[in-house]
Amino acid sequence: MKHYSYFLLALALAGCVENKQQEQQADSTVQTVEKNNEPAPAPATPATSEAAPENIIRERAQGTVTLLDSVNGHPMVQVNDNVQLEAGIPRKGWASTLVTTELSDAQTEGQLLKKGSPIIANGKTVGKVLEDVVIEMTFKNDKGVNTGVFHAAVQQSKLKTGTVIETVLANYLKEHTSRTLSDMQSFIKQFQLEPLDNNKPYIEYYNYESAADDPSPGYRTVLVFHQDKLIGVVDSRTLQLAGAKHYQLDRDYHGYFFADTDEKLRKEYITKFNQFVNAAD
Repeated sequence: MKHYSYFLLALALAGCVENKQQEQQADSTVQTVEKNNEPAPAPATPATSEAAPENIIRERAQGTVTLLDSVNGHPMVQVNDNVQLEAGIPRKGWASTLVTTELSDAQTEGQLLKKGSPIIANGKTVGKVLEDVVIEMTFKNDKGVNTGVFHAAVQQSKLKTGTVIETVLANYLKEHTSRTLSDMQSFIKQFQLEPLDNNKPYIEYYNYESAADDPSPGYRTVLVFHQDKLIGVVDSRTLQLAGAKHYQLDRDYHGYFFADTDEKLRKEYITKFNQFVNAAD
């Protein structure tokens, strides 16, 4: 199995924030113009989540979010709406997440963010630390800028549901019931899933788990196709897929196979998958 190092995943996280901040600023500008053109204020309505961005790599913050130093711990960091967070597997409503920020030379040398220091991505402030924070790892990003990474805890409810791949997949399949490869392409592209053909004749599209829990993570979500039709999904997290039955796989993976999937195909794929993940370090 392909392994990503803690460094590479943190680097990818840092590189993705700029586009998301630009999207957020553009949305704010449009909303301001529309508000100024309204003849009268509209009646108050419940707040709704912003539409999910075109491309999603990791979850995004739902509004301004305060991250804690541990589950039910002390406030540690505040991040702005739509900031990308690399959240791990949730447990009892909480998840560990990586926070990435650009650093000054002094911060890099001292391995410390002092209380009130900004969280910076691509030269823009996207949050701030609420207490002194020890930087766990430093490196230079793809632009040669000093960058630091540290852990925090986030409530699952503070993440935009439209950026959680398991939630989006369950809703997507309710509307795309044919489950053909062509019908799944927009989902595959939105979450930037990569193709894999190690387990022929099955074709898989996958992404990786967060490095917040493991610096060398395995698969997170795997779409399993046979003859261009989705026959099942394997995930490191639990799913609620209509018309699919759950099977416990090795290495704590969950398999979900649809009722119309041939039993022989299901058993054969599960055997192949288990052999593959058990052979990986």
